[in-house]
Amino acid sequence: MQRLEFIRKNQLEWREVSTPIISGLNQAIIRPLAVSRCDLDLPILRGQTLFRAPFPIGHEFVGEITALSEDVAVDFKIGMRVAIPFQISCGHCHYCKTERSKSCSSVPHASAYGMGKSGKDFGVALTDAVLVPYAKEMLVPIKDSTDLVSIASISDNLVEAWKLAGIFLNANKNQSVLILGGDAASISLYTASLAKFMDAPEILYMDTDVSRLQLVESMGVNVEQIKEFPKATSKRYDIVAEASGTKEGWFCGLRSLDVDGKFGSASIFWSNDFPIPYLDLYNNGASIHIGRVKSREWIPEILYLVEEKGYDPSSIVTRTAKWDVAHEAYLEKETKLVIVR
Repeated sequence: MQRLEFIRKNQLEWREVSTPIISGLNQAIIRPLAVSRCDLDLPILRGQTLFRAPFPIGHEFVGEITALSEDVAVDFKIGMRVAIPFQISCGHCHYCKTERSKSCSSVPHASAYGMGKSGKDFGVALTDAVLVPYAKEMLVPIKDSTDLVSIASISDNLVEAWKLAGIFLNANKNQSVLILGGDAASISLYTASLAKFMDAPEILYMDTDVSRLQLVESMGVNVEQIKEFPKATSKRYDIVAEASGTKEGWFCGLRSLDVDGKFGSASIFWSNDFPIPYLDLYNNGASIHIGRVKSREWIPEILYLVEEKGYDPSSIVTRTAKWDVAHEAYLEKETKLVIVR
């Protein structure tokens, strides 16, 4: 079979590899049907991160089951459509049992599909078949009526919106939300869309990019176009979702928090040397939430909103491309790209 591999900076190629097979208990083979390009993938391909080629790339996907080990045939069926967490997790170790499956101790730390060395070990979304080693614990069934393209990003960028705003609005919807858009482009848009759906009483989306501002404004969300992020906003917010990828955006967000506000970031800064306005945050009682998403734990939260409550994130997908041109489309600038089989 073929899989898409990151060969060197700005170069992708389809490569022939062995087709995975069922080799033990609690396993499934998935045929990817819709693969979403993560906001992190383009910086990886452009050589702007600590990831180094070569490795197979692509980790946000939904698909259908094509093979199962006999022990899980009662839980799943051939042809069933499923969401697949990009983080590999066993469901039984200490971290998995305490809802921290992103750090499952049964596999090497931070193992994931389509990212770095673990992509070589566990596979990739842009391929013909993917082995899921812990099928019962990892797979999440999707209804036949659900639009797969709209939720292709559900394992990562879409659940980032839950991390940044949804989890707080779910606890108390009467909170104002500030969203700072930028490099984590689709994450900021998903967050605006989700906050609007969850009836946050006040939402402001700030960005430098006109196309993203127009998309958010079409959702009925207030927007503000800026040339650069200010030191702070004139108003303070209960929830600040930072997705700018810039230090200026980070500091603007931190200084725009209301008393006991919650600050979440989707940005990744490739350094351990990153100052914060500590005393201001201390006096204000700020809570800072950063880090990798809980893919397996939060997929059901978003899927419930989509399938039971009517949440529709489809407007965030700005382009779809066919499978055979993925090696070209993946390198092109686009807010949210989905590859469809």
